[in-house]
Amino acid sequence: MAPATTFAQSARNEISLFAALVIVFGVVAARDQEQELYELVSRLFWRTASARPPVLIIAILVGWAGVVRCAELAGLRLSRCIGEGVSPPKVICRAALGLLDIVLLCRLAPFVAREVFGTEHFGRWCLLADLVAYACCGFYLVAPPSGVFLSPEHAYDAERCAAHVRYDHAAVLQTACSRASLFKTLVESLCAPFAPVTFWHVIVADYATSMAKAMGDMHVTTCVAWRGFASPVSTMDVDVHGVFWEETRGACVTSELNAYALALPFWCRLFQCLAVLRRTGEAKNFWNACKYATAFPLVYAGYLDRLAPSEHTRRLVVGCAIIQSSATFAWDLCMDWGLFKKRRGALLCGLFEPDQMREPKSLVFSKKPDSFVYLAYGALVLFNFSLRFAWALAVFGHVSTRGLGMLNFELAELARRTVWALFRIEWEYHERKWPLDGDEVAEESLELVAHEDGGLDGGVEETKKGP
Repeated sequence: MAPATTFAQSARNEISLFAALVIVFGVVAARDQEQELYELVSRLFWRTASARPPVLIIAILVGWAGVVRCAELAGLRLSRCIGEGVSPPKVICRAALGLLDIVLLCRLAPFVAREVFGTEHFGRWCLLADLVAYACCGFYLVAPPSGVFLSPEHAYDAERCAAHVRYDHAAVLQTACSRASLFKTLVESLCAPFAPVTFWHVIVADYATSMAKAMGDMHVTTCVAWRGFASPVSTMDVDVHGVFWEETRGACVTSELNAYALALPFWCRLFQCLAVLRRTGEAKNFWNACKYATAFPLVYAGYLDRLAPSEHTRRLVVGCAIIQSSATFAWDLCMDWGLFKKRRGALLCGLFEPDQMREPKSLVFSKKPDSFVYLAYGALVLFNFSLRFAWALAVFGHVSTRGLGMLNFELAELARRTVWALFRIEWEYHERKWPLDGDEVAEESLELVAHEDGGLDGGVEETKKGP
């Protein structure tokens, strides 16, 4: 067996490329005397709507690596919840760093071409580089070996990828199984309610709802690119990137297609709930669908506020945001995290005992005293509450689609979603009564029950337990 390697050893190529790109950026910044360093960094990461989505994808990968690591430390075996092929944290971080290198390479290309070679049409090149960065993110998801490129299934199965990890092969080989699973899950989520709904589908689709603003940004980028490159009636100057973007984005942001892009993740999640309701008949899936349906009035109110802002539309956005955020916050506490003790036979939020926590109180902090658990979950509730409301008002209300402020909102929402995912997995473990890794007595009991029942329920099918 190959010796274990550290992250720095396995990702030495990605780290070296990142260091080289930082040096290139420093040279470009030194040569460009007209712009401040902050202005150059903002163009790379957050100034326009086209710059942010790839950065957010990288942030999701880093956050998911944290979820996997925390689950390992707590003894939560993710293969029970979401199936085989979960990449180790260092592999996920390596993939995130590689993707960051690709995005930086795309973004720096126009600056290098202008400063070194004196090329013209800088605005056109910046817009094209953003589109190439989008394409690279998509290609990385389906890069071979994968089913999209007709690779044989054994080329990207869990066992083969584990071997790639042991022998420190390329990141694209190490992540082949998890990338194939993610791509398949994304496609099936778009096909809901005609596709299967598992616990992994629920996790991925809920992450997508946190990327609703990024979906809107991708529409804006496509719209601006069409007006700059393909539209036969375009007469705007695309050489001045900032001016062109500011003049063009207004019509794109206020279009109906932008509202549809914002609503798409919620439609997918709504249809998943209805699919599970049809298969199981459990009433909680109906109420879960109603929870996701509260996003659509908010999307429409935000569309009206951007199209013709007024005091009335602003109040409408705030009212819809309060309703939507209250419903999702209550569902997080009672149903997704199961923090409170249930009354006998209870299913809905009003049938819990808010003055008593469930037992056991925590699996993530199973070795900590009760005082620590109460403090940790109190902070968790406050964190979730504040970001739920701030996110709804920022994304769907009359907030600019550019700037560092919006990037901060989006990163904060992804941080909330990352924390949500960890404790959603904990609650799935709690409900299924799976033993923690290292609990030998519970493991033996589970194997005995599985043997008597003729097989172990892997807990993957969400149709056996509503989302």
